[in-house]
This record gives sequence, C-alpha cells and structure tokens, in this order.
Amino acid sequence: MSCRKQLFAIIMLIPLSAGTAWAQIKLDTTAQPLQTDPLKSSQMPDSKCLLAVPNLEGVQFVTNSNSQILLEKDGRQYLIDTQSKTIHEVASQAPKPGPGPDPAQTASTPAKSDQGAKNDQGKNEKDVYYTEDIVLWTLPTAHHLEKKSLLVDFTHRFALDDGRAFKGQVMNNLFGLDGYSFSSFGLTYAITDRFYAGAYRVPSGLGRIIELYGGVQLFEESKGDPVSSTFRVAVEGANHFRENYATSLELALARSIKKRAQLYFVPTLSFNARPLVTAFGAPVPEMPGENIMALGAGLSVDFRPTVAFVAEANIRVNGPVEERHRPAFMFGVQKKLYRHSFTLGVSNSAATTLSQRSATRGALGLDDGFGDLTIGFNISRRLF
Repeated sequence: MSCRKQLFAIIMLIPLSAGTAWAQIKLDTTAQPLQTDPLKSSQMPDSKCLLAVPNLEGVQFVTNSNSQILLEKDGRQYLIDTQSKTIHEVASQAPKPGPGPDPAQTASTPAKSDQGAKNDQGKNEKDVYYTEDIVLWTLPTAHHLEKKSLLVDFTHRFALDDGRAFKGQVMNNLFGLDGYSFSSFGLTYAITDRFYAGAYRVPSGLGRIIELYGGVQLFEESKGDPVSSTFRVAVEGANHFRENYATSLELALARSIKKRAQLYFVPTLSFNARPLVTAFGAPVPEMPGENIMALGAGLSVDFRPTVAFVAEANIRVNGPVEERHRPAFMFGVQKKLYRHSFTLGVSNSAATTLSQRSATRGALGLDDGFGDLTIGFNISRRLF
C-alpha cells in the first residue's frame, strides 16, 4: 500500500516539475532584453558602419590637447573635456581656445588686441580722403582699385575755339562749348589688389593715339601708410599705335588732410615725346621725339560730402620752348557717388596722355592764358 502511494506521488510530481521548469525558461527568455545596456549598444556601433568625416561644422579639436573638443552651437561656444566628462561655456568675447591648459584665460588677451586693431583701422579710415576716380583731371589720384574691378573713363575737351572766359564774351561760345570736342575713352582693369593695366584712345583730332599702360599700387593710406602711391609705365603710339612711339614713367603721390582734402604730386618722365598737333582727316606725320620731364601738382577739397573743388597744374621743366612757356592748369568741381564721378572744369590744355598732358593750347597756335580757358569734363564709372 505504501508502495502504491509513493508511486502515485512520483507520477503527480512529474507534470508539476515540468510546468515549473517551463515557466522558469519563459521568465528567463522575456527578461533577457532587460539585461542589455542600451547606452553601451548606442556608443559602440559596428565598425563597418563608421564613415570618416574630414571636418564637422561647429566642432573642432583643441590644439595640444587629447581630451578637449570645442563645440559651437546657437552662437555660443562650449568646451567639452572627454577625460573629466565636463562641459563649460566659453565667454562670448573670447575667441576659440588655442594651446594652453586654460582656453578662457588664453583667449582673453587676443580679444583685447583684436579690438585695438579694429580701433586703429577705424582711425585710419577716418583720416583718409574719399575719391572715386583714378584721375583728378589728367593727373592720377593713386586711388586703389580692388581686384577684378573694371573702370571706364571718358574725357571731353572743347579746346579749339577761344574760351574768352574773362573777356566779357563768355556767352559767345560758352567756354568753347560751341566748338569741336576732343573726346577720349579708356579702360582700367585691376589684375590683383596691387597690379592694374589699361588702354586709352585719343580721337583723330589729336592723332588717333592709343596708350597702353600698366601700374602697381605701392602704398595705401587706408592701410596706415603715410601716403598713397602708384607707379605706372605707359607706351603711346599715333595713328592707331603704328608710329611716333613714346614711353612714359609716372610716380603718383597722394596725401590726405583728414577726410576733407587731398594733395597730389606727380613727376613724369617721357622718352621720345612728340609735340601736340591736330590732324583732322589725315595721319599724323612722323616727327622726331624729345625726352621731357614734367612736374604735376593737384588739390581736391570737399565743400559738400560728395562735392569737391579740384585744381591741378602741370609744368614742363625741359623740352621745346613753345610747349613749356606756360604750365597746363585747370580748376573745377567734382561730384562723386558710389563707383561714379563727374568732373566739370575749365582748362588751357586739350591733351590727356602722359607724354602730352603738360602741353597747352599754345602748341596748337591758340591762346593758353588765364583769359581763354575752355570747358571740359570727365566721366568715370566703375562697372564691377
């Protein structure tokens, strides 16, 4: 009887033990995902899924540091130290940290020096005279052209008829405006921030001269130099650059008087310069040349923010007597706007090229005195 009871108990325990084991296996299976560390799985992706990135905007490594990263977000900078697992916000006035243990302390001093540099730059810009044209009348202004900028120049001189400006007969021909105009056209292109080149064409009345030139910017007042200065080399040829060649060397110096005025001094040396002649409907004959030296000076004074009084004079110190008995001079007004200028003046000269601009109307057999000035104007426009 006891054996039957024991056998019955064994038979009843078998399904109970099997159910208990099945429940334990199911519990272990459902609990398995809870033992996985999700942070570890997200930080340790498969190496096959990693792609190299040369740089990431707003993120950079700190120089001479193996644990610091600089993160820029929403206009603010944060210094992350992966070794100490700390994050600090960098002061807004401090630049990006460089070498050194304390980036905030290292960056504070350069911030002050940058501010001082800005103040110095603003002071220099405040004392520099503003001009738009590269020439005053015929003399250069040493105006700096930015890289790849193109400037167009038109010059008009009504210089054949008598001006009679101060002889009580101004309205007879209005400073020579009723007469023939010598209209010239030129282009100047800035190859770099310092070097430029250009071409200039004189009309048939003065020999169909083509002038080719190249120059360099030597100094700039806006960069803290005491003067602005350019050096230019030009070659002229009459009859569409076929004969009567002349080579000129020019140095231009410009000095600002605060923002109100600017002074100019321009010495020019010309080799084989030809005399100023008129040749309507016929080629200019071949003529012997002479080496001449001319000294030019100019002035521009603002009496309105964008309007200036301008004047210049250019005298030959040697050369033919008939071309140097009186200096070439002018005076007038200049309106200057963004990338544009217009100059209206009266002068005793018709020439505009480097080797001939110091010659007066006296070389054409006309009066070149103060009482016979004729009108003219320049139009300058920077296209880009």
